Amino acid sequence: MPLLVSLQLTLYALLWMLCGIALKDQRAAIVQWLGYALTSAAAAALLGWRPDGPVWLTHTGSSAATLLSLILASRGVLLFLGLRPPDRLFLAIAGAAALGFAWVGPHDTDARVAVMAFFNLLVLLGSFSQAATRFQSEFGARVSVAATFPVLALVGMNAYFLLQGLVRGGIDIVGPGAVPVATWVVTLVSAAAFNFLFLFLVGFRMQQDLRHQASHDATTGLPNRRAAEQRLQLEWDRSVRYGKPFVVISADVDFFKRINDQHGHAAGDTVLIAVARALQNCARETDHVSRFGGEEFLILMPEAQAQADGVTMGERLRQAIAGLALDSPAGERMALSASFGVSGWLATDSSSVDVLRRADHALYTAKEKGRNCVVLRAE
Repeated sequence: MPLLVSLQLTLYALLWMLCGIALKDQRAAIVQWLGYALTSAAAAALLGWRPDGPVWLTHTGSSAATLLSLILASRGVLLFLGLRPPDRLFLAIAGAAALGFAWVGPHDTDARVAVMAFFNLLVLLGSFSQAATRFQSEFGARVSVAATFPVLALVGMNAYFLLQGLVRGGIDIVGPGAVPVATWVVTLVSAAAFNFLFLFLVGFRMQQDLRHQASHDATTGLPNRRAAEQRLQLEWDRSVRYGKPFVVISADVDFFKRINDQHGHAAGDTVLIAVARALQNCARETDHVSRFGGEEFLILMPEAQAQADGVTMGERLRQAIAGLALDSPAGERMALSASFGVSGWLATDSSSVDVLRRADHALYTAKEKGRNCVVLRAE
């Protein structure tokens, strides 16, 4: 059984090594999990070496390796979630455990196992409490519940070890049967659950990142044209079904080409980011702001009237952009303004394209009227 567990954990280490080579973005966490798998494999191998191997290695060494593996696994989880591992706490735990192992020695089995279990519990519970909220916010309640099972299994096993060690129940003896079969089963299942869970989560996060990149603009972070068109169709379908109107506002930064030509593309990107932020800050929580292409932005306002809500919002957005004060990389002040075209859903429209076309026509009219204004096209 020890050799089987060691072999399985070594295969996990190989798998994490391959993931680390391929996935640069997650490499910091993967390196920790690689270390976790290797140290766990070493701990199992040392246990399997009993009673022939040196007692300090097969007893104290295996306990220390087990604790180190949990620290590495916990660091990996926290790094994966974007949290800062409490390394000072981990170092303190490792130092205190080293003193405890040295004090009880390799022959006082019950005391040594109790020391190991106590510090294992500190690592498990401390890491779990730090990671739980972030884990649930990113992956949801169902995945969070699934992730707690291997943790609970390890907590239960170590709590049992601690209790039995304190009462000196003779849970570990020198010889081939040193570790109960149930302990190996829990270790094997917990390791499999942990590794497969986080392999799944690494892949899941990659998929989410790809979806985000496909639907968001890299410069401003806003949804891109594809996402805007999908949202526009969603609002159109809802209006047709329930008769609730919506508003489309098309916005275009005035003289953007001149900004790029005079101040460079870096200044242009700065302008786009500032405009995007201003639009988001002024829009309602239910509104959808996107970069539609170039210097053009699109704002969708669900359950809104073109005259009463759209024009008012357009004017608020116009004033927000006109009030931006930006300096170019050369320190020159850049005056900004934007033009806005407003349209609303009509029951006579044949498709969502009709609403968008009216907003575009209103925007062109605003440009012809001298820019830096809001124009409504109701029909």
